[in-house]
Amino acid sequence: MKSRIAAHGGLRAAAPFITIAAVLLAWLLATRVLGAPAMLLPDPWLTLQGLWAGLRSGEILLDAWATVSAAAVGYAIGAGVAFVLAAAMALSRPIERLLVVPVMAFQSIPKVALAPLIYIWIGFGMRSSVALVALACIYPVFVNSFIGFRSVDAALIDLYRASGAGPLRILWSVRLPSAAPQVFVGLEVSVVFALLAAVVMELVAGERGLGVRIQSASTTLDMATVFGAVAVLAAIGVSASATLRAVRRRIVFWQREEALVEATA
Repeated sequence: MKSRIAAHGGLRAAAPFITIAAVLLAWLLATRVLGAPAMLLPDPWLTLQGLWAGLRSGEILLDAWATVSAAAVGYAIGAGVAFVLAAAMALSRPIERLLVVPVMAFQSIPKVALAPLIYIWIGFGMRSSVALVALACIYPVFVNSFIGFRSVDAALIDLYRASGAGPLRILWSVRLPSAAPQVFVGLEVSVVFALLAAVVMELVAGERGLGVRIQSASTTLDMATVFGAVAVLAAIGVSASATLRAVRRRIVFWQREEALVEATA
């Protein structure tokens, strides 16, 4: 049984690397064997050389830092607003009735469509990126947090109330632990939206960042630089998601224990 679980865990750990290797192999075959035009698909080796040159000069690190900084600040603001809003609506029916229609209307607007307006209102620079990232991150965190707060066992709340617990004690001891798994789902989804919004805003009104780097390289058909910047974005996204999953395992530790019980059953 233990050997089977270990083998299953090893396969799960190796699966992403197998996928990456398959993609790189297909890329290499497309450029070296099928002769894909360099202006459409650059050679992997040239892309790696361009990426290494950018790392050595520090330029790509500065661009990555600009993108990550804007995404992180906007992510924190959007997630914080969404969490408070979800808690207020889940715990108060009057607040829910008051805000549910504006929230749904806000979500129906593609956030990318707001980029030109944000540029006009705020101008160039990091503040525009932070604003769009915050707007893009609100709904995923909000809807998952709201579901989490609403999925609390009513009998458990009644039990705490019968024992004399107040609203704050119930919130801390019952509602937050019950909602935590769903909250982290929203946080993980929002990571993708944060990077997407940051790059989009950099394409529209950026002064520095990976989006600016991609746009600048695209104008000269420097596809190697474009693919290198995209690879850095992918690495940032994977690292951020992995960090959130690690934090989730530490905080929502009971879910991990339940998964282990199911795996050994």
